Amino acid sequence: MREKIVMSHKVAALLFVLTLTSPALAQKTAPAPKSSLCTRDNALETINQQILTSRTLDDQVRRISVLIRSADLLWPYQKQKSIATFNEAFELASQNFKEHGDVVNRASNSQFAARIPLPDQRFKVITALAKHDPAAARKLSEQATQADLEAIEQNGDANPELRRKLAEKILTVAAGLIETDPAGAANFARTSFQYTATLQLPGFLYSLAKNNRGVADALYADALAAYGGKPMDQFLYLSSYPFGNNREAGEMPGYTFYRVPDGFVPNVALQRAFTEKLLSRAQLTLESPEEAALAYRWSELSQIWLALTRLEKQIGSSLPDLAEPAIQTRDKVFASLSVANQNKTSGLINGENKPQQSFDEVVENAEKMTDVARRDMILTNAVQAAKDQPIERLLSVIEKISDEGVRGPLTNWLYFFRSQSLTREKKFDEARALATKVNELDQRVYLFSQIAEALIKNEEDQTKIREMLDEIATATSKAPNTIVTARTVLALANLYAKIDTTRSIEQLGNAVKVINAMENPDFSQQFVMIKIEGKNFGSYASFQTPGFNPETAFAAISKLDFDGTLSQSTNFSEKSLRSLTTLAVVEPCLLQAPKASSPKRKQ
Repeated sequence: MREKIVMSHKVAALLFVLTLTSPALAQKTAPAPKSSLCTRDNALETINQQILTSRTLDDQVRRISVLIRSADLLWPYQKQKSIATFNEAFELASQNFKEHGDVVNRASNSQFAARIPLPDQRFKVITALAKHDPAAARKLSEQATQADLEAIEQNGDANPELRRKLAEKILTVAAGLIETDPAGAANFARTSFQYTATLQLPGFLYSLAKNNRGVADALYADALAAYGGKPMDQFLYLSSYPFGNNREAGEMPGYTFYRVPDGFVPNVALQRAFTEKLLSRAQLTLESPEEAALAYRWSELSQIWLALTRLEKQIGSSLPDLAEPAIQTRDKVFASLSVANQNKTSGLINGENKPQQSFDEVVENAEKMTDVARRDMILTNAVQAAKDQPIERLLSVIEKISDEGVRGPLTNWLYFFRSQSLTREKKFDEARALATKVNELDQRVYLFSQIAEALIKNEEDQTKIREMLDEIATATSKAPNTIVTARTVLALANLYAKIDTTRSIEQLGNAVKVINAMENPDFSQQFVMIKIEGKNFGSYASFQTPGFNPETAFAAISKLDFDGTLSQSTNFSEKSLRSLTTLAVVEPCLLQAPKASSPKRKQ
C-alpha cells in the first residue's frame, strides 16, 4: 500500500509497492518425484525436532519465526502441541516487545527516507493463530493491546501514535482472515475501533467488500458510529468508501490511493449516513469554532470545507435533497475561516483543478528556476510521471539535473519501470535490453523474472529464458557475498526450476554458500527498495519479492527434487535458516496419507 505522497519545496516522497503475484512462476511441471523420506510421520517428527532446535537460538525474533512456522504446520495433526507452541512463541514475542518496543528502520540516512516499521512479533504470532482459531487470536490481541495501554497510563502519556499503531496491527491481523472467514475478519477489525482511525481502515473495507460486500457495508456503519465524533483527521478516513473513491475527501495525516474493487457500486444509504454526519459536525463546529494557526495541518473547519467541496458533485448526483444544504453549509464554513486559511484551502482546490501542464511545459518552466534544488526535484518528478515520452527524451531531461547523486538513480528508475511496461506490452526483447541496463543486481533479476514469466505464459522459445538466466549466473558468480547476491541466486534457482532441475539444485547450493559466508544473514524483509534522494526530496519504490528468500525457493524446488533440496537445506550454518527451509521442504509431505497398520495375524 502506498503511503502519503508529499510534494512541496521541502519534500517529494513517493512510495510504490509492486507485488510479485506468485513465489513460483507459472509453469508446466511433472508431479513431484516420490521419495521414501517424504511421509507424514517423518514430516511431523522433523517439525517437532525444529521446535526443540529453536530453543538453542539466541536471537528471539528468529526463534519466534521457527516456532510460528512449526505451530502452523502442526495444527491439523497435533493440535495441542501446536497450541503450546503458539503460546511459547507469544510469550517470547511479548518479552521481545517489552525490551524493544516498536522498531522502525529507514531506507537510508536521508531525512526524507521512507520509514519501514518492523513487525511487532506479538502480532505475527496472532496473525498466524487467527487462521486456525480467530477467537483465541482475539484474546491474545486484547492481551497485547491492554498491556500497551496500561504502560501508557502508568507513564501518564496519551501517546496517540501508539493508539494508531495498535489499530493498524489489529487490522493487519484481520486482513489475513478475509479470504477464509470474512465475518471473522470483520469482528476482529471491530476491536480496532477503540483506537485511532488510520488509512488502513478504508483499505481493509475495500478488501473485505471484494470478498463480501454485505459484511463490509455493515462494518462501515459500525465504523461511522465509532469515529463519528472524532477529529476530522480521523473522521474523514470514512469519506472514501461510501462514494467508491480511491482517496479521502480531506487532507489526512497520511493517505494512499486505494484499490477500489472492480464493479464496486457506491452505497447510497452509507453516503447519506456519512454526509448527514458531516453536515451535523459542521454545524457543531460553526457554533464553537476553533481556528488553530497550524503550519502544516488543517483546522477542523478547513477540513470540513475541503470535504464538502470535493464531494459536491457526488452529493448532488446521489443525494439531491442534501445538495443545497451541503453547499450552504460549505459557504458558511468558508466565511468563518481566517483569511490565511481561506487562501490555503482555496489555493489547494484551485491547484487541483488547474489545467495539467504538458511534459515539455513542466521541463521548460523548471529550467527557468534559480533554485537548483527545487529545479532538480521538479525535473525528477516529471521524469517519474512521464509514461508516454520516448526514453531518449527522458534521458536528455535527466542530464539537465544538477545533482549527480540524483541522475544515476533516476536513470536506473527509468530503465526499471519502462522495462516493466514493455513486458506488459509483450515487447520482450526491448524489455530485456532495458533490464540489462539496470545497475542493481536484485532489481535486474526481478525484471528478468517478470520477463521469464511472461515468456513462459506466451510459450516462447526457452532459449531466450536460458540466455537470461545464464547471464545472471555469470554476474552472481563474480558478486560479493551480500543479501542482494543471495536473493539473486535464490531467485535464479527458482527460475531455472522451470527449465532445468539440475541447474536449479546447483544454484540452491551456490545460494547456501553465499549465505554461509555472510555474518548474520537476515531475510525477514520480503522486498527490495529503489531510492532517489536529492537535497530536498526523496523518492522510494519498494517491490515485494516472495521468491527471493530461502523458504520460498526451497519449497518450490523441493516439488521437483525432494531429496536434493532437503539435502541442501541441511547445509545452512545459521540454525534458523536451516530450520525454516527444512520446514518448507517437508510441508507437502504432511499431505501424504499415513500408512495403514498391518492387521495382526491370529495366533
